[in-house]
Amino acid sequence: MRVSSRQRAIIEILLQEQKSLTIGAIADQIGVSGRTVHRELDVLDSIFEHYGLKLARKAGAGVEVAGSPEQKQALRVDVLHQTTTEYTAQERRVLILCALLEATEPVKLISLALDLKVTTATISHDLDDLELMLSHYELTLLRKRGYGVELNGSESSKRRAISRLLADHLDDHQVIDIIRENIQNKNVRDVDSISERLLGLIDKEKLIKVENALNHLEEELPYSLADSAYIGLVTHLALAVERVEKGENIHFDELTLNELMGTSEYEAARTIMERLKQTFQMEIPAAEIGYITMHLRGAKLRNSQDEFLLPENAELVATTQRLIQYCEERLGIPLREDNSLFHGLLTHLEPALYRLKRKMEIRNPILDQIKANYAELFAVTKEAVSYVFPEWHVPDEEVGYLVMHLGAALERTRQEQQRYRALVVCSSGIGSSKILATRIKKEIPEIISLQNLSVFEVGRVPRSEYDLIISTIPLPASPMEYVVVSPLLPQEDIQKIKYHLHNTGQTGQKMTEVPDRPLEKDQAARQLKAMSYYTGYASELVEGLWVQKWDNRGQNREQLLTRIGGELQKKGSIRAVDTVVQQLLAREKLGGLGIPGTAMALFHGKSEEVKTVSFTLHLLEEPVPLKSMDEQEMSIRVLLLLLGPTEIPREGLEVLSEISSMLIEEETQSIFESGEVQPIADYIAGRLYSFCLKKTGLGRTK
Repeated sequence: MRVSSRQRAIIEILLQEQKSLTIGAIADQIGVSGRTVHRELDVLDSIFEHYGLKLARKAGAGVEVAGSPEQKQALRVDVLHQTTTEYTAQERRVLILCALLEATEPVKLISLALDLKVTTATISHDLDDLELMLSHYELTLLRKRGYGVELNGSESSKRRAISRLLADHLDDHQVIDIIRENIQNKNVRDVDSISERLLGLIDKEKLIKVENALNHLEEELPYSLADSAYIGLVTHLALAVERVEKGENIHFDELTLNELMGTSEYEAARTIMERLKQTFQMEIPAAEIGYITMHLRGAKLRNSQDEFLLPENAELVATTQRLIQYCEERLGIPLREDNSLFHGLLTHLEPALYRLKRKMEIRNPILDQIKANYAELFAVTKEAVSYVFPEWHVPDEEVGYLVMHLGAALERTRQEQQRYRALVVCSSGIGSSKILATRIKKEIPEIISLQNLSVFEVGRVPRSEYDLIISTIPLPASPMEYVVVSPLLPQEDIQKIKYHLHNTGQTGQKMTEVPDRPLEKDQAARQLKAMSYYTGYASELVEGLWVQKWDNRGQNREQLLTRIGGELQKKGSIRAVDTVVQQLLAREKLGGLGIPGTAMALFHGKSEEVKTVSFTLHLLEEPVPLKSMDEQEMSIRVLLLLLGPTEIPREGLEVLSEISSMLIEEETQSIFESGEVQPIADYIAGRLYSFCLKKTGLGRTK
């Protein structure tokens, strides 16, 4: 049975005394508050009972140990002779920080020194080191002689520090174990362990109750959470309940709270809060709803790629493509055509940017491994995020996750670019060579060119026309040039060919196109339909393009948008003007719409009241103040309006997304800000024409 140094000191004091001791007298001897002594005695009750002893507490008289001398001696031998735990400097700082975060009053240095079995000078040095780390969380230490040390800062900053401590020093499985275990039947743990001390920041029963309150979370959110995000949410909520119980209430900005209202995360947070109130039978401040909403928005992981294209994320689409473009130019590897990379980054960046703006923490357990395996890519990615997000400090943990997406894309690109040519040689004639060739095409698709030859014809083919010879018999050639296989091509022969291709110095042809192949069943019909969608929506946008100058003096945004909506209604693009305008204004509250470095803003959205896709440009007489996409104040003179129906095929969404992604380019910005109708129309038509050719495969050079 293990006890802490402070608990050991209390036991020793009580066993030495033959009479009652007041709480104050015990507190003075070990340099802590009376409240701390009371808390430690509550823990020690069960230990004394284990030895048949009883802690007798009498109001006004103090505390004494009731029991026989033999029982007291047994406790003295077992507990007081335990070897003390030695901590590293890092472990000491963690334990000191835990004590400061839990404390509701100043902590004496002598108390910390006694607990950790070091001198007060060592504790003072540890506090010096802690001050720099705490500054990242906008926390400070108040240190006075005779007063002790106290942690100062907002409740939200303290929670951030606790969350970081837990993330850095606890594995997800440790939290899961606690949530799943039956704590009533759990033995007393080693309370001197760092993990146990950290877990002490959150009551285990609360973790279990909170997890039960989240049983229906998947039904209440329009997307699923990753396991790590779910565990983070459980920990966060248990921490919130713990802190509220101690009277540590969080302040949440009213303006930010109003912006969050109406989102699916806010509604889910409100439902969760009601369940927690019932579970813990306590009042929880409304500000906590905002804090939970932020956590959900910072942890979201959407399943549907379509949801990212419109309406909420048009600017994010542009930012993602800008990030990919920067990495492509620095690495010299084509990445912009990789749809998996684009959607993967888009999925990650939305919650990542939310975390950055709100100074929320993220844990990346394989960061060191990523840095070691992808050193160059990590450096390039870090450059890219500094270029694309100059206003944010992006921690290495976030960069590491982006590197994982880019690394996978580089591997896909490498595989796609490697194309090989092979000669197939069989001793038993054309029949067996055909069987072998069919097997090769199916199992090794990177071999795109196959020639069937007899053993006598091999020498007539120039070496420059093939990368490998695959033969069913030994040949009078270098072993580096051919592989002997069975005509049925078993698995071991497949691996033999792949090893030969990738490890004998052959690089294969780098080809950007694959030879024409017959289309599979129904594939032609599907492609024709997709082509009609792409070209149809592109034509609709070009035909509906409208550039208009407006005298907006004395008008607010709602009035201006209503006037624009009225004209669109006349043109047959939308039905109910008021509904569309209110949806556009609601979208503006979720994040800035101004395009940094320009005088333009993109208002965009999908609505049931929109009949046809449309892109229109509106030149304003008087500049309008607006927040930019990087949350800076700016003035706009060009209002861009991109609208689409609620129900729209994926191809239509991609066409609309192409418009928004153009806006990050200087050429596009210059043409749009000119306000000249014909150049704008020609430019958009040309760009959408190229886009449709690329998407339908008609733009490949033969």
